Amino acid sequence: MKFLIPATLAVAAVASSANAQEYCGRNDLKVVGDYTVYNNLWGEDNDKTGKQCTEVTGSTSSSVSWQTSFNWAGDSWQVKSFANAALKLSPKQVSAITSIPTTMKYEYTYDGNIIANVAYDLFTSSSETGEIEYELMVWLAALGGAWPLTDSGKPIKTVTLGGVEFDLYQGMNKKVKVFSYVAKKTAKSFTADLKQFFDELPADNTLPQTQFLQKLEAGTEPFQGKNAKFVVSTYSVQVK
Repeated sequence: MKFLIPATLAVAAVASSANAQEYCGRNDLKVVGDYTVYNNLWGEDNDKTGKQCTEVTGSTSSSVSWQTSFNWAGDSWQVKSFANAALKLSPKQVSAITSIPTTMKYEYTYDGNIIANVAYDLFTSSSETGEIEYELMVWLAALGGAWPLTDSGKPIKTVTLGGVEFDLYQGMNKKVKVFSYVAKKTAKSFTADLKQFFDELPADNTLPQTQFLQKLEAGTEPFQGKNAKFVVSTYSVQVK
């Protein structure tokens, strides 16, 4: 029996199909509402035979879901990419931010061993459009020995936020001071207020409250992985 599909449903079906198309280029991206989902193969030159593809799998008015598949070899210390969802935002001083509510749920599958993280990445500057001066990372997973930038190799603080215990490390990436909260145990479902991670920085090793939050991203940084798939079933974040 043949059924006729109303025009409105046909258009919706086309839109849904378009959302499911994967993209594999170095700088490929897809804009979905307030989010831009990047493939971002910034370190691919370290593995000429590696490949990674990303696709947006769904969205609501406030959230997005996506997945990234990859095969990366090369040096174990070199990040190959950062597939991520970046929030569209206007720069705002940290002192003026009341909260940054977020939820992320994901799964990671792979063959054999993997070296990768799952992390939020926030960047600040002393002006709305100035060069980045500080980076604050929140690692929900450090798989296969992935390690943050650190000057001493030891955490400078331990804190529990969003029901997850984190070690805080501090290091430098050229001129950028990097704070990395690394979960002691992998957290695949996370709901928290990211503003608290700013608030918990030690008084003697922090960033000025006058800094402007310029970028807020979340995703995965793989160093190596075979037949790996990172699936984000839901992700949302706001800056209030």
